[in-house]
Amino acid sequence: MNWLVFLVLVVPGLIVGYAIFLRPMLRAMPAFKQFYAEADGFWQKAWALCGRSATLAFAYFIQAVSWVLQWIDPIANFLGDPELRQQITETLGSNPKLLGYVLMGISFITIAARVRSIVKQDVAQ
Repeated sequence: MNWLVFLVLVVPGLIVGYAIFLRPMLRAMPAFKQFYAEADGFWQKAWALCGRSATLAFAYFIQAVSWVLQWIDPIANFLGDPELRQQITETLGSNPKLLGYVLMGISFITIAARVRSIVKQDVAQ
């Protein structure tokens, strides 16, 4: 059950922290310039698919998570744990605060991305 909390709450935070804080710092270091020069091709394409919007990128991420949850039974059978859906339901049912924390995290990231977009528009003008 703890891996589910880690997957839903911690992993998205780590990804956003890397993208916003750590990646620019690493990119500025001379030792990583070659790596990021090669990696930018993929990330520029991915960023263009998101319409150069952090809000849309996060929306795509949430959509991907919802697709995975929609396919939870076949995934559980593939992994050899046919009772995975029941375990998830029991986790959320026994601790409704967890669902609240997940929704607060989603709204925080969405609001932060939107505020970032607004600030970038104001600076550009």
